[in-house]
Amino acid sequence: MKKLLLTASLSAISVYALADQGLYVGVGAGYGTIGSNTTGGTSYPNGSSSQGGGNMAGSVYVGYDFSHYVGIQADYDYIANVQYSTGATPSSGSNGDFNVNQQILDLGVTGHLPFSLFADALSGISIFGRLAFGYSITSFSGGQLTSPSASGGYVNIPSSASNLVPVLAAGAEYGIGQVGIRLEYQYIGNSTINTNGQNILNVNNNLVLVSALYHF
Repeated sequence: MKKLLLTASLSAISVYALADQGLYVGVGAGYGTIGSNTTGGTSYPNGSSSQGGGNMAGSVYVGYDFSHYVGIQADYDYIANVQYSTGATPSSGSNGDFNVNQQILDLGVTGHLPFSLFADALSGISIFGRLAFGYSITSFSGGQLTSPSASGGYVNIPSSASNLVPVLAAGAEYGIGQVGIRLEYQYIGNSTINTNGQNILNVNNNLVLVSALYHF
């Protein structure tokens, strides 16, 4: 009898373990911010040292759960154009407003904590966290910064810059069978913007996303 119970218990644990493994994909939308702080003695034409704003953001991701608790996930995030109002350009005195958008591709480790320890991870509520490293591309539609050390007293912001960045995320997931929904917050660390060997801006991001996912 004891052997039968032990066999049944091990079989049940194996079924749960298998149910918790597998591939999933998701797509989401939400709101993202792009904050840009001047460095190296530069400033925006209006005298400020920081600019920020937000716009719609989108996300697609694919992941694999190794167990009830641990998996890996790759994400692609996009934050649509955010307009900065910075005053007149130092070079010509014309309107210096410009747009900035950002794309981030990252890969990292995800940890889940289901509220019921032996529940099927695909159903019910769980909280999760993610630590990743990503590749960020920041694009600018012009823009200038004042720089006392530069020729003419200003520098042009480059049209694009790419960086390796840390990504921290946390949220909650609710699943019904193979389908789930997520509410997630992401923080994306500093991207450095350089021109002529000088660091002129540090850019970071915050995102809040709602997504739907499917487990295969």
